[in-house]
This record gives sequence, C-alpha cells and structure tokens, in this order.
Amino acid sequence: MKFALKLVSILTVLSASAAVAQSSLKPGSLKVAGLNYESEVSAIYLGDFANARLQPEGDAYAFVLREYINAFSRRCPNALPANKVEIMAERCVAERVTRNGFGVEISRTCAQYETYGTGRFADPGLMSISKRLEAKQARDVVGSVFPTQGGDPTAYSRRITDVALAAQGDMDTLLGQNSCTSPALKRFQANLERFGSGEAALKLAGGATLASTRGGGGAYVPSDYGKMVDALIGENARGWMFNRYLPGSVSNVLVTQKDASGRPTNISARYRFNQMGQIQNGSVQVAFRDGRPVCMYFFDARSTCRVPSPGIVTAYEKGEYR
Repeated sequence: MKFALKLVSILTVLSASAAVAQSSLKPGSLKVAGLNYESEVSAIYLGDFANARLQPEGDAYAFVLREYINAFSRRCPNALPANKVEIMAERCVAERVTRNGFGVEISRTCAQYETYGTGRFADPGLMSISKRLEAKQARDVVGSVFPTQGGDPTAYSRRITDVALAAQGDMDTLLGQNSCTSPALKRFQANLERFGSGEAALKLAGGATLASTRGGGGAYVPSDYGKMVDALIGENARGWMFNRYLPGSVSNVLVTQKDASGRPTNISARYRFNQMGQIQNGSVQVAFRDGRPVCMYFFDARSTCRVPSPGIVTAYEKGEYR
C-alpha cells in the first residue's frame, strides 16, 4: 500500500512538472533555423494547422513525417516510448533478368521482395500514420502512369521529387538543434501526430500563430526577383535528370501580373542550362498565391506545377531577397 501511494505521488509530481514545462513554451522555444520546411514546422509546433501549408494526406507532410521518424530513431532511441515499434523495410531477394536473342542482358527487375526489421524503432502513433500515407503514395504513383486524357504521366513523379529533396535532411537538422526530450520537441511531435490523425491542435498559451511570429503587415516592398528566381531554379535543378542549370544565368525577369496590393501573381524569366555539353536556353513562369511562390512552370512541361523550395519561399517572405 505504501509503495502504491509513493508511486502515485511520484507520477503526480512528474505529471505536474511536465505540465509546467509545456505551459512555459514560447514561439521561439523550438529551434528551426536552417530548415527548408521552417514555416511548416513552425506552424505545426504552434498548433496553427490552418496555415501549415501542408495537407494531412499530402506528399509534403508524408515526407516530413517519414524524415522525422527516421531521424528520431537514429538520434533519440532512448527517448522512444515503451510500446515502440520496429521500422521495417523491403529488399530484393530474387531478380528477373531479360536477355535478347544473343544472350545479352537488356533489363533487370526485382521478382521477389522480403520485409525485414531495420533494428531501429519509432513511436507507434507516428508510424501508423506514415504507413497509411506510404500506401497512398504507392497508389498515386501507379495512378500517375495512366493520367487523364492530355495529362503528363511524369507530372506526379516530378512534383514528388521536388518535395522529397526539400525534406531531405530537414529533420536531422531539427533534432540537431533541439534536445530529444525538450518540451518544445515533444509539443512538435504531439502536433505532428495530431495533424495527420485529424485531431485538434495543441496551441501555445498566448495563442501565437505563424503570422503573429513574423510581424509584417506594412506596405508591400518589392524584391530582387531575379535573385529569387535564380535560387528557385537552382534548388529545383537538384532533381533534374540530365540537364544542369547554370547558376546566375537568369535574365529577362518580368512581373507579368500583380494583385491589388501590388504583389506579383506571376513572374516570367529566362535562364540557361547545360544539356549534354550544349548550352541551351530555357524559360520559366513562377505563379504566386497569397504573396508567395506556389508553382514553377518550365518551358518543357508548361502544364506541370513544380513545387518551389519551401526554404526559399520562407526566405522571400522574410524579405531576404530585397
């Protein structure tokens, strides 16, 4: 009986301590400097889901979640809950080789996979959401091969490449700046799960939002759009298969449309790139919504919305290209 009472007392103290730590959280308690998804991570942490720029069923959220799970499993194994689950992966155990009539190999594909344990573990709630989204992405990839009439069969793969590259390494950076057991990181993780499961957000005591932490609200100030477009193309080019962008080659930058506040809604520009040793000219249209870049349309796929680097979008919003 005495042991039970003592245990209850200890748990009560721990619970009270955790509550105090959570109540003392401030907008800047979570360190997010240098993240590509700085705005998105900040909004999730603040509980400002409406302005997180992510969708619970979207690819960007799926990649951020997956990166967080993997980074946490490597960096914070001792901070995982007792009911942690093992992260599983697949590997090829049998290949199918196709040869022509002369016996020369022309293709090699996997004929059989096996699932194996990686020896790393994750929070079960986060893992459940990640598995669901991974299955959805697999269906979307298959569906993209047979687009509706007139659609680009490579559009989805191009967009998902943009999102994956932006998320790469972001959560390692986040965990490098925040302690595994810090109240701020715990709040971010709790809201990361709530966002994906459709639960209400946990908000800070002061009700801070992404907009309130950024300030602003004054008259619009134009930026160096050429510098910004150069940065956007440079980041996007990381996912190009054959062409190589020539940094600093942006020219003929024009704001072709503006909104009522004078902010651009569309910018056109030209640039140069290396295509198998030959210097070529290209063009791009950058579409804006709510004052920030949301799509890039390149000359070789004019109807395909390429996703702008979220890190550059955040830098633009902060005035770093003025």
